[in-house]
Amino acid sequence: MKEWLLKKWHLVILVNDAIIISISWFAAYFIRWLLNPVFGYVINPFYIYLESYPIMLFLWVTTNSIFGNYKPGKVKKNLEEIKAVIRGVVLSALVVMSVSFLFKEYDFARSVLLIFIGLSFVLTGISRMILFSIPQRLRKSGYGNIRCIIVGAGTTGIRALQRILDHPEKGYDVVGFLDDDPEKINMYISKRPVIDRIDNIRSVVEHYNIDEVFIAIPSLSHSRIMELIMKCEGLPVGFRITSDLFGVIAHNSDIEFIDDFPVFDLKEEKENPAYIFLKRLMDIILSAILIILLIPFWIIIPILIKLDSKGSVFFVHERIGLNGKPFKIYKFRTMHNTTNPYDYSPQKADDKRITRVGKFLRQTSLDEIPNLFNVLKGDMSIVGPRPEMPFIVEKYEEWQKKRLTVKPGITGLWQILGRKDIPLQENLEYDFYYIKNRSLLLDIIIILKTIPAILSRKGAY
Repeated sequence: MKEWLLKKWHLVILVNDAIIISISWFAAYFIRWLLNPVFGYVINPFYIYLESYPIMLFLWVTTNSIFGNYKPGKVKKNLEEIKAVIRGVVLSALVVMSVSFLFKEYDFARSVLLIFIGLSFVLTGISRMILFSIPQRLRKSGYGNIRCIIVGAGTTGIRALQRILDHPEKGYDVVGFLDDDPEKINMYISKRPVIDRIDNIRSVVEHYNIDEVFIAIPSLSHSRIMELIMKCEGLPVGFRITSDLFGVIAHNSDIEFIDDFPVFDLKEEKENPAYIFLKRLMDIILSAILIILLIPFWIIIPILIKLDSKGSVFFVHERIGLNGKPFKIYKFRTMHNTTNPYDYSPQKADDKRITRVGKFLRQTSLDEIPNLFNVLKGDMSIVGPRPEMPFIVEKYEEWQKKRLTVKPGITGLWQILGRKDIPLQENLEYDFYYIKNRSLLLDIIIILKTIPAILSRKGAY
């Protein structure tokens, strides 16, 4: 039953939405009916809404289906789910309002439509968030998990593991790695062992009952890949090839086919003046409000820093901003004053350079509160790529400099999804994805998702 539920999850979501939309439709009418004295006139008859209900429900479900919200076998990540709910409600509401405009016999009261849209958005969002905890719990309990190994324990292999761990709803259970480096055999990467050499793939697949193999060595030749596939011939195992380019290619890149050969059209993004203006306006308003609201922290944190260790309260550091322009970033000091300020950032929670108070500040991101002044000045944005140190930017290849085309941010996809199993300066996929897909909606979602990310303290060193 539980296995079937995971396979048919799209039907569960469809039924959930149908129930929520039905409740919202009739609840909107009765709320408006109760408000008759407030509006000063009686709402049009109930039978109009009753007769139009099947059409409205059909249009709503169909619109969401067209945009892939009920795609079979797809369990979305929370970030994707929020975007899907917003997009589904907005587009479906537009369709329903269009029908009301075109067919006068379904002349719905505007107040009912507005109440209906508000209820749909709130109730659909809440119900989806509740429902989407179910498959994650089932996956964690071992139901429907896809056992897999990763070929390659290098940077690409670790990144592949990161993405899999970031998406538990996909149901992948990484058993371990295969690698030809003898020094890596029996090592552990995020609690996953490097099991054996790559040539022993068949015995590993048989012994560990592997369902999927992720090949994560970019330099592996086509002939070697085919050799590995042939070694597993006759076994019920699938192969997937990962690529370092997935963070560079946007989800909306055009794909054409020459015969059966896929060709990606990587178009240069054009700046949207309206987005730039609204983003800057949002930055100014949010940073000003937060600076005022966080006044108690401006008093308490400096006192704790002074009591804990010698040195200044603030850490002022040079970072590289928009178009490669250097600026001074402000943070609360979290490391001992004898630490080299231009050394690599800590990669472990027990880094000896971090003070006791600093450890707490870094885990809760409270050390970044002074960044709000950088946002107010215009050097940074609330949402954007990580602000990087000059000596790291100097080592960038030409294509990596693309991340300097937008303002660095206090938070970003790297904050809500990223981990620190590899250095941040080598983990640029989140930044490139954001640059390719940035929008005001994505910025708002990232801001909202940052709060639970901070509270979880995941990957904060």
